[in-house]
Amino acid sequence: MLKRKLVFYRWASVAGRDEFDPAAVAGRLAQEISTNRDHQMVKKDGVITAVEVVDSGGGREPVKFRVLALRGEEDRPFKWDPAASIGPLSLLANEYPADATHVAIWPDGYCAHDMGRHSPRLSRLSFFLRQRMLSYVQFEPLYNEDAFRRLEEMAGQFRSFDLAMTKPEYATRDRGTFEKLWPAVAGEELPSVRVSLGMGRYGPKNRYIDQDLEDELLDLAANASDLLTGMVVRGRNKRSGRVEQVNLLTERLNTEVELPHRTDIPSAPRVESVFHELDQAYKDFKQRGVFETTSTAELMHKP
Repeated sequence: MLKRKLVFYRWASVAGRDEFDPAAVAGRLAQEISTNRDHQMVKKDGVITAVEVVDSGGGREPVKFRVLALRGEEDRPFKWDPAASIGPLSLLANEYPADATHVAIWPDGYCAHDMGRHSPRLSRLSFFLRQRMLSYVQFEPLYNEDAFRRLEEMAGQFRSFDLAMTKPEYATRDRGTFEKLWPAVAGEELPSVRVSLGMGRYGPKNRYIDQDLEDELLDLAANASDLLTGMVVRGRNKRSGRVEQVNLLTERLNTEVELPHRTDIPSAPRVESVFHELDQAYKDFKQRGVFETTSTAELMHKP
């Protein structure tokens, strides 16, 4: 059995663009792929993404995609043998090492995917749909109520931010702070970067991140959540007086499941099992009113 987290998001159309219709977009993509198999891939700046349409949905049924992060020749892993050291993996010219995630998009504005250790993020899907289909959608992670409360209690007394980001060209809209921060810390070539900002472990205990910078970083979380692969906030809780931490990646609305693997690929879950568990989790959250108690990063950030 494979352990996976099923992580939930809210999806929305992008302002100034045509309204996003998941079923219509999936139907058009499936038709294009049936005509030309190359249409299920997008290559740009060494990043290769493929998308398979598992089900085009319709009515109240979700659209189902499999999203794959592929590795080109210069980015492929190699095999290792203790008796012979390293060697190449045997792949044909049209074959790629791949990591995958399965995405369900419901018509009421919610979506979810299964997340493993190397699963691609939803920003891969939104980037693919922009490049291949000229369709714009943004995915906003949902945070539990406790994370929202603790951020409010730390407001004005943040001591550090740890950020992990992907390149801003994969964004669905203008990213403001993100566009300024990226060249300063990573130049123009790197596809991802990690940044730590703060007072330091041995800095004065009564000093906090400047309010303007705090606002900019929270704005980044609100408006570039599809590009953040990690964001940890530390600050002094005004209620308890203690320094606390909120991890905006692990505190997203999720549930953990165990999935049966394919007999021919032990590291890959059975596709029908993944989508069954995604659908069951969605129905459970809807029935218990869980979605109504969550917040997006945009709601957390109130300028």
